[in-house]
This record gives sequence, structure tokens and C-alpha cells, in this order.
Amino acid sequence: MSTPDSTAALLRRAASLIRERTALVPPSPWYGAVHDVTTHDGLNVIASSGLTVRAQYVASWQPAVALAVADWLENEARATEGMADEAPVLGLPDRHAIAVARAYLGETDGPVNH
Repeated sequence: MSTPDSTAALLRRAASLIRERTALVPPSPWYGAVHDVTTHDGLNVIASSGLTVRAQYVASWQPAVALAVADWLENEARATEGMADEAPVLGLPDRHAIAVARAYLGETDGPVNH
């Protein structure tokens, strides 16, 4: 069973990696063109997938979305940290936040019990 503090660390690691990667790409908004993902002016190709559906998917993870997810994970970490007794009773952190953090980090550990 993970402790709230170790779970908070997991959430923070994911939020940090999301922010780190987001800092490396052109800012929002992005658009899914026929086969490419571009910035609003069409001058920056973010990705070229060869398939429209892939381009639309990649465009949906534009920096504004990624940073909102990072903020959510960080908020869950803050709410959980230092609450060894209260966190499970309050349902903190949200199990979906844990699942998102693990998926983003590529970690497949078992579920966090709370």
C-alpha cells in the first residue's frame, strides 16, 4: 500500500515531466490538418503522422491541455501530502489522477489502495 506522501511524489513526477516536455514545443493552439499538426499560423509543424485521425489526436494534447493536466496532478499532490491518516478517508488523491500519472510515466505498478 502506498503512502499519501509517496503517491504525492508520483503525481509530482508526472506533472514535472509533462511541464518539461511542454516547454519544448510551440505554444497552443495546435490544429490537426490533413496529415500534420501545426500551430495556429501553420508555420510550425508539430508532428506529421500521415493520418488525419492521428493528427487530430496529437493536436488534442496541445500545451494548454497538457499544462491543465499537470496543474490537476500537482493539486492532487498538494491535497494529499502530509495526510497519512486523513487522505484515505477523504478519498485523496483521486484514483484517476494516480492512473493518469502512472500512464504518463509508463509505470504499471498495481493500484494505489486508499
